[in-house]
Amino acid sequence: NELFPNGAYCTWAIGHLTQLCNPEHYHAEWKKWSLNTLPMIPERFQFEVTKSKYKQFNVVKQLLHNPGVTEIIHAGDAGREGELIVRNIINLCNVQKPMKRLWISSLTKQAIYQGFKNLLDEADTINTYYEAYTRSCADWVVGMNASRVFSILLKKKGMNDVFSAGRVQTPTLALIVKREKEIENFKSEPFWEVFATFNIEGKKYEGKWEKDNESRLKDPDMANKIAAFCQGKPAEVKEMKTERKEFQPPLLFNLSALQATANKAFKFSPKKTLDITQALYQKGIVSYPRSDSNYVTQGEAAT
Repeated sequence: NELFPNGAYCTWAIGHLTQLCNPEHYHAEWKKWSLNTLPMIPERFQFEVTKSKYKQFNVVKQLLHNPGVTEIIHAGDAGREGELIVRNIINLCNVQKPMKRLWISSLTKQAIYQGFKNLLDEADTINTYYEAYTRSCADWVVGMNASRVFSILLKKKGMNDVFSAGRVQTPTLALIVKREKEIENFKSEPFWEVFATFNIEGKKYEGKWEKDNESRLKDPDMANKIAAFCQGKPAEVKEMKTERKEFQPPLLFNLSALQATANKAFKFSPKKTLDITQALYQKGIVSYPRSDSNYVTQGEAAT
């Protein structure tokens, strides 16, 4: 066809086909869990093929090294992880061939066609790869070292288990624990508020007593005294404000907002929401699901 007049091969990854090497790959002494070997910070991080993904990795590798392949089109997801997945495979295969980048956030026929007609240069998205690469290395450093520290120290306390710690999971877990403790330690305290019904020129409305923007009273006697004092007294409207407000329509969903809404409305887990959205994406119904953005391109909006 016009996009590939000389033909093309198409292959794919199954998620991440590569992973950062384990500590013992860099130094044999790092295999032993000991405080003396910490912190473990490799001079240069290295990737290896994930054991369960060797079969698909070899399929991709064979095509990359095919002499008939003169150019590579990187068509991974338009995001950091898409960059990391594909570039790690190419780097691990040690292939030095010209590369273009297909960058699309929709799988409609028109979006795919326009994407292939306007391929990006390899250098246009290299910084996105570096971002994902740096994040993965940071996760390795924090996770590997912190997990060993906690596990070793807790073992001395009699807890013989491996405790996983991570850059994201540990602070998130801490927030959950903090909230749970707040709930456990919460002690409800009664309070009272004073409401009054006003009659102005035959029109009734309800108002609430406040002082210094605070309406709650801890003393019921004080609430009763205020109510008794105001009972039957004439009321005066000292100030009235009228203003016009405009509300913008809500932004489109990004993944986290969609997951939160689906959980609140349907009790869906984040994974279930992502799985459903991914299936819709693959059918060309929604745009790329793993996005932090609340916006779409003009081309996507048109479809």
